[in-house]
Amino acid sequence: MKKDSVTIVIPTYHRPDRILRAVESCEKQTMDHQIIVVDDNGKGTSEQLETAEKLSSLIEQETVVYLINEKNSGASFSRNRGLEAAEGEFITFLDDDDEIAPDKLRKQAALLNQLGPEYTCCCCDYHKLLAGGKVYQSGEYAQGSVYPYALARVIYNGSGSNLLARTDAARAIGGYDVRFAKRQDMEFMARLLKHGKLAWLKEDLLTIHYEIRENKLTYEGLRAADEFWIEVFRNEIDSLPERQKKAVYDSLALERWRYSIPRHEQKDAIANLKKYHVSFPVWIRYVCYLIGRVLRKRSYGFKLVRL
Repeated sequence: MKKDSVTIVIPTYHRPDRILRAVESCEKQTMDHQIIVVDDNGKGTSEQLETAEKLSSLIEQETVVYLINEKNSGASFSRNRGLEAAEGEFITFLDDDDEIAPDKLRKQAALLNQLGPEYTCCCCDYHKLLAGGKVYQSGEYAQGSVYPYALARVIYNGSGSNLLARTDAARAIGGYDVRFAKRQDMEFMARLLKHGKLAWLKEDLLTIHYEIRENKLTYEGLRAADEFWIEVFRNEIDSLPERQKKAVYDSLALERWRYSIPRHEQKDAIANLKKYHVSFPVWIRYVCYLIGRVLRKRSYGFKLVRL
């Protein structure tokens, strides 16, 4: 691996109209870098050919390493292909519709180097651009040994685009788990933090584009993803101290209740709250947290216990 360099892996699918914006933000990085685009549209499809055309000059100049999946194989598979080909000491996985500030990766890597090898990954502040011109700012901060927060999915880093990891740490955990169709980024970060620490850079260096969201997630799909998360991590959660264990299960149940509301599935979600014995005072705290997020237009996780 090249010391003091970073590999940027961009998996892309159905977005030939947006890929160039993401790549151009990578080209402006002030740190030595390698850009790998993994095309998951399927070889020879119209969108693969259009993506290749958009990137043709960069591919010819060898500014971008362009890998094509034979068939659509999913974001985790694509990220792992990029991880295998990575040459940088650090690695980040940028969504194909997001943008990073020119000094994001250099500053994150510098913070990891400053804090030491036990810090396996780093996030930074960010902002989300929503439909109708709304903007949500990051209000998150989590640093150190925060594995229980990761299991509870309450580290709001906005997007998988945020995380910068040490490449050797990413390879040591086997990269992304291809079984996860949803929340792959959270699962990947959770495993990185099982034996490592998280650094947090308090600078807004990431633009997350939510103006267009092609995938409308159903309640059934989200519930199935929740149940799979608990199935995979149950032993890890159950091995936590009792207060942390309870906080993880409460947090997951509360999150399910939150996304049941716009989908009119509260009956199932309330039954799930009862299943995990989420108390009324905790529910009230969560409602106040949600109201605060909306009023402040800030994105941050609900943390029941201090670590």
